[in-house]
Amino acid sequence: MMSQKQLQKIEKLDPHLVNQIAAGEVIERPAAILKELVENSIDAGALRVDVDVEDGGRALIAIRDNGCGISVDDIALAFERHATSKLSTGDLFAINTFGFRGEALPSIASISRTQMITRTSADEHAWKITIDGGKSSLLAPHQAAIGTTLEVRDIFYATPARLKFLKNATTELGHCKDMLARIAMANPHVHFTFKADNRNIYDWPSGSLTTRIAQVMGNEFSQNTVPVLLEREGYSLEGLVSLPTYSRSQANDQYIYVNNRWVRDRNVSGILRVAYQDVLMTGRHPMAVLFFNLDGREVDVNVHPAKTEVRFRDSGFVRSFLIQGVKQSLQASQHTASPSIGNLVLGAFTSPNLKNFTNTNINYKPILRDSYPSAKPHPIAAFIQPTYAPVLEQEEVAIDYPMGIAKAQVFETFIVAQTNDALLVIDQHAAHERIVYEELKSQWSAQGKLPSQPLLQPEYIELSENDCVLFEQNQPLFEQIGFVIDVYSSKTLVVHSTPIACHLQGSKEFIHDVLADFKVLGEGVSAIEVLWEKLSSHACHNSIRAGKTLSLAEMNALLRQMESTPKSAMCNHGRPTFVKLDKKSLEKLFER
Repeated sequence: MMSQKQLQKIEKLDPHLVNQIAAGEVIERPAAILKELVENSIDAGALRVDVDVEDGGRALIAIRDNGCGISVDDIALAFERHATSKLSTGDLFAINTFGFRGEALPSIASISRTQMITRTSADEHAWKITIDGGKSSLLAPHQAAIGTTLEVRDIFYATPARLKFLKNATTELGHCKDMLARIAMANPHVHFTFKADNRNIYDWPSGSLTTRIAQVMGNEFSQNTVPVLLEREGYSLEGLVSLPTYSRSQANDQYIYVNNRWVRDRNVSGILRVAYQDVLMTGRHPMAVLFFNLDGREVDVNVHPAKTEVRFRDSGFVRSFLIQGVKQSLQASQHTASPSIGNLVLGAFTSPNLKNFTNTNINYKPILRDSYPSAKPHPIAAFIQPTYAPVLEQEEVAIDYPMGIAKAQVFETFIVAQTNDALLVIDQHAAHERIVYEELKSQWSAQGKLPSQPLLQPEYIELSENDCVLFEQNQPLFEQIGFVIDVYSSKTLVVHSTPIACHLQGSKEFIHDVLADFKVLGEGVSAIEVLWEKLSSHACHNSIRAGKTLSLAEMNALLRQMESTPKSAMCNHGRPTFVKLDKKSLEKLFER
């Protein structure tokens, strides 16, 4: 017979062990140490921060700053747990510094060999202290300028089991570079340098926010972005977001700040997914630098020791506010083509392979003036009425249109158009796909829901009990978008009618998609967003196809409709609908 387990006496943990436990929360990898120390430098008022790392930060992380330094009386206390100079008011909702918990330095010192050299303006010389695996040396005088230098060597040597969780030096160095970039973006007034194994990696002098963004993200980012600015009731959002046609395969280039603090919060990051939902290609991610500011009492940054997660008092309003800010900026640029795509096209013409062309026979058919649009309209879809002038009296007037006038159709797929100062190449299918899609959205907005179609036989859908409860909580939303659904049992729904636009795709997949979005986004708007995804596929299959010959009247009708259609610079899947080649670039191409 198994004996009963003996009761163990409850004892207070050794402070050194407490620090090692805390290090597991705060110090995941070398980049986390870099973050804590650099943020301490900024809190100290530093205007220059120099960072050196060796072996991806595993062997050494050294931070030197010209901040205010630490008083000799406080040096030893700085390495005590929960000792801080940044929370004098005792109010966790009145925080205006990056650090405030008093955990970083003791946690770092407990798992490494740490040395601090610091001097204040009141001291005649600097002071040095060494902490080896949590054991401190005596203070010793040292020669150094005003400021603080912290060297952290042999990370996790005191907790060797943690070493096996670190990646190779290249990977860890990449995390360190990314971390410094996140901090530098929000602090353009600070001069940052970064060295890795005695190699110069970054040197970002202080300057404006625009300059710092260009330093971190590159000049091409600034050329392919639109500004974001929205203010309301004490909330403000500003920054830059990329054009939908300028995207990345990963979400690494998304810098989102709450009160100047970089956050990695699922709810905050999710706003970009919603804002770009029907303008971005599947598997692609936008680039963004966004600064969200609000009263500190409306946000809790004391959610996690790493301080990269936040909790808002009114999360629903904040989410709607952020989405609205990004969407408004995207709508303002809805007819803007990415300059990088045009440069890519021009670059193709200057390829070395084209330099060998000496004799090229070109067979072409000139477009006669008489073939311009006649008074009789040629609608390109049943519900689209062309708004172009039936007769083009003067070519200059026609060219004044933002999308210009059609000159030719190439490969029965692309329309060539001319404006006053540029040549446009339009993908007819992509452009018409967006037009059809936005028309369907307009019909939905006007009627409040899409027409429903009864099923010949009711469709039974099996769900988990949790999903069934989630559906019941949001059943009115499904009714608003045209579904007639009853709850048959704790795990079964029965569908009687579906929206016509979703009928062919199947209601089962649609409902599962909506409920999955509810779990991720937690807001009713996700049902509408999923519906629009379904409408997007519907529009794609009912648009002008590549290979269809169009008359000039139909081409011009398409161009005029693009000018009045939201988001017409990209199709429903995020592909560009047209490429713009400006006249000056074309002249340069031919060395004029």
